[in-house]
Amino acid sequence: MVKKTVHRRKSQGAHGSKKATKTSIAAAEAERWTCAFDGGATSDADSSLALVRSGINGHRLRIIDVHTGTQRSEHAGTAKICSVAWGRQPGAADKGSAHVLVAMGLQSGNVQLYSPARNAVVKTLEGAHVDAVVAAEFRGGALFSLDSSGVVVQWDVASGSAQCQLKTGLTGARALLVAADAQRVAVASHRIELWDVSRAERLHSWPGHTAPVHTLLWAADEAALVSAADTDRHVHVWDATPDAEARPRAVLATDSPVSSVDVAASGSVLAVGEDGVLYAWHQIAVAQRSTDSTATGARRNAIGYTADGVVRVVSTATPTQPLPILRARFSRVGSGEDSVLIVRGGAVKPLFETLSLAGPDGQFERELVLNREPQGNLLLTSSRQTDAEQQLAAQLQVYSEKGASVTDPVAEGVRASHRAGDDDADESARAAQGVPTLADRIKQLSVGADTADPANGAALAAGLRLTAGTLVRVLVQSLHTADPEMLETVLSNAARPNIVRDTVLGLPTAYVLPFLQQLFERFHATPARATQLLPWIRCTLALHAAYLTSIPSLVPQLAGFYQGIEARLETHGRLLRLSGRLELANTQIRARCLYEKDHERQARAAMSLPMKPAAVYREADDSDDAGPADTEPPTPVWQAEESTDDEGGSGNDDDQWKEGSGDEEMGSSDSDSDSENESDSASDSGSDSGSESDDSDINGLE
Repeated sequence: MVKKTVHRRKSQGAHGSKKATKTSIAAAEAERWTCAFDGGATSDADSSLALVRSGINGHRLRIIDVHTGTQRSEHAGTAKICSVAWGRQPGAADKGSAHVLVAMGLQSGNVQLYSPARNAVVKTLEGAHVDAVVAAEFRGGALFSLDSSGVVVQWDVASGSAQCQLKTGLTGARALLVAADAQRVAVASHRIELWDVSRAERLHSWPGHTAPVHTLLWAADEAALVSAADTDRHVHVWDATPDAEARPRAVLATDSPVSSVDVAASGSVLAVGEDGVLYAWHQIAVAQRSTDSTATGARRNAIGYTADGVVRVVSTATPTQPLPILRARFSRVGSGEDSVLIVRGGAVKPLFETLSLAGPDGQFERELVLNREPQGNLLLTSSRQTDAEQQLAAQLQVYSEKGASVTDPVAEGVRASHRAGDDDADESARAAQGVPTLADRIKQLSVGADTADPANGAALAAGLRLTAGTLVRVLVQSLHTADPEMLETVLSNAARPNIVRDTVLGLPTAYVLPFLQQLFERFHATPARATQLLPWIRCTLALHAAYLTSIPSLVPQLAGFYQGIEARLETHGRLLRLSGRLELANTQIRARCLYEKDHERQARAAMSLPMKPAAVYREADDSDDAGPADTEPPTPVWQAEESTDDEGGSGNDDDQWKEGSGDEEMGSSDSDSDSENESDSASDSGSDSGSESDDSDINGLE
């Protein structure tokens, strides 16, 4: 029995650790980008990045120019995109952008071919996959796709039909790699398997990863494989030759879990950790374990080979604040490996930068720290304005003194005195009629609902009815003159939702975007003011949604706000978990307090009640001690009640008593001995003879 209990506890612990591992893997997969560089699909290598981001009704595919950081095209679909891959239309002689395709593997099992030049899906490949397509790769006019159940399908891109299907049986597959001759494919989950496509035969298998592999690359002219898995702090280099061993050729150690990997043609390896640090190894993928690794200068410790070069990016304003690197890739332009393309910033507006890792001796620099400006407010537009932006700028009237004219000061003073006298007379007349003046209304603007004086009922109600219209004019004036104090006066009414709605509803469309920009700037500068600013932002976006959607360049201008919201939501999950733990602790504390109070209340109630006996035992009188003359039988209760009615009715009472006593004696003689004791005591006290009849005994008792 003891052994069985210990075994059960072990199995529960293994199940708990397995569940925790699945949770961490799911979190890492959610944070990792689904993206791909063009990598030679066009004439200009590494000129575009296909990035998948979540949208309102589904995922969105964005094609971003690497050189300028601008968005070239965008595709919004209703399905979840699990993988992307760059390729070309079969039969295209040149490498123009008109023949470039992006394959999108969907959650439904279909594969869509998207043309960035046409900004449309030109073909859908369906019918071969049942599960989600997690990886895809173009190779020689064909498209290879892999689903999560380990099924590899080779598609004919021209006809859209499946040429062959390979069932590897590898559940939970995540990565696919196709050889240059399209005859071998490598499929990876927790282990890596190399298959022959034509013969449907497994050639080799490499175990060693505890988590699903998310990156799989060729190295050393397809003589080696480089792999990285979720939650693993190392990169494996495997020998892919026919007589290869099952153990890795080299293990490259990092300080954090690896999020992306890239391999150069010379065998150098790049890895980006989840901490935003770039690690580089010089020609490690072609080095042997015993000899060549020492020649390349790689240092090996108990974990694996440490990086030859480390690159970090920090903020110029705060040197201790790191700016994470999201992706890194060796430049495909030219034959050297000195240039590395890094991606940082955010998914809304990524920043691209090219840097050199090699020093004067040709080796990677050991430590490289880059000081860069943090990504600021993305709402500021560039110098190249669109037609809508130019039209909006033309609608805004800028103050100018071109039409001003000089007048006589004396005449102006006389006219001003007359106008002042007329205004005073008008105000006096309105005050006499009970109408609030303009000064009273301005004072009422700064009076909230909580601080208002109830005594000024009628005047305050009249002023509040004009608050929304007055705030509209104040808001327009503050935006027109760029007066921050007037704008803060308007924003201080955020606690009054009706006033906020009416003010935003009356705002002209020409001032909607400038108002949003002012709100976003304050939101980024002081995030603690979110309670005051978010009602205005929410109401403006909701009431002027039709106008905002008509602006072509709205997405770049709202990008900063999106990033601010995403940054605030990153801590939402941790706060929810902390709130759950605190709520559990508070529930236990409240339950214990209620229990103690109930126990004390019951104790006080028990002490306040009088003590009542549960049972009372009385000792009966002994019949032997009493004298024969003094002993009288007790009078029955029913007989005493009947005898108090009338003394003349004793005859009837005697008859009733006799009949009742006869019945009582008959019943008692059969089942009870009380009547015998009673008759014995009566015979001992009333007469000396013990043979009297029942009637004489009854008469003696009476």
